[in-house]
Amino acid sequence: MKEAPSTSFPNVRKTQEEITMTKSLLFAIGLLFVTTFQVAAQAPAPPNVLLIVREEIKPGMIAAHAREANNVVRIYSKAKSPYNRLAMVPVAGNENEVTYLWPFASFAELEKSNKDLDSISNVTYKSDFDKIRPEGDDDYHTSQRDSIAVFRNDLSYNAGADMPRMRYMRVQTVRVKPGHARDFEEARRMVKAAHEKAKIDENMAVYQVVGGAQSGTYLIFIPWDSLSRAETLPHGKAYQDAIGDDRRDKMEKIESDSVVFSATEIYAFAPQLSFSPGFAAADPAFWTLKPMASESPAPTAVKSRQKTMGKKP
Repeated sequence: MKEAPSTSFPNVRKTQEEITMTKSLLFAIGLLFVTTFQVAAQAPAPPNVLLIVREEIKPGMIAAHAREANNVVRIYSKAKSPYNRLAMVPVAGNENEVTYLWPFASFAELEKSNKDLDSISNVTYKSDFDKIRPEGDDDYHTSQRDSIAVFRNDLSYNAGADMPRMRYMRVQTVRVKPGHARDFEEARRMVKAAHEKAKIDENMAVYQVVGGAQSGTYLIFIPWDSLSRAETLPHGKAYQDAIGDDRRDKMEKIESDSVVFSATEIYAFAPQLSFSPGFAAADPAFWTLKPMASESPAPTAVKSRQKTMGKKP
């Protein structure tokens, strides 16, 4: 007579040591997942150094300049340049201006970029650049001004924005009277503290210009994913309560005594004049570079208000 098959399952019971090891492994995997998710969710901090290039374009030449700028960044793409630039065209500001933001981790990287980009344009890809330069002595620019600014984290609030998803940039330029920088910075720290207390949904990066503009110049960048964000300014009751009457009076006095000039401009990002492979990977529908045909119009934010004065390209 045959014995009935055993219904027991060998090795079902685990030792206490095995159970402990399994729990430890699961905890480690879970911790790794959470940490990875948190890192991925955190937007990178703003660059330490920012090169701001403002180009004044001749009236009527915006579209032609846009095509040339698009050709330039496509050559950068072909050359696999490690340097990014974000192009902005005005929504509210000078209609014939294009502004480029070049981000760098350090002044050393900025210095290196000058050599590398010069090599791309004048040596390695010189023939490509020769093909896109305007014929003869024609130039689309009236003027160009470069300035360099450094990030002031102590004056900024929640500065790490999800930049590939942003479409606009509010830029406030503030010029402080000589000898009043400390007062102005004290007021900005009050602004930051009020933002933190009221938990304002905003990204604000403050830069101090160190070259290319008058001393005491600060730039306050606030990126927006939609132009409707303009409706959130000025901030509401929670923010005003966070400031308080005493600090508000002090801030107003500091502004009156310290600030000699303040102007706000609103720009739209121009993806076809920009070069940022990382942005294109995060949001390809908006940032992927495409060639502009010979009769392509200027970027939308400019075209919608472009005057008919001046020579057409």
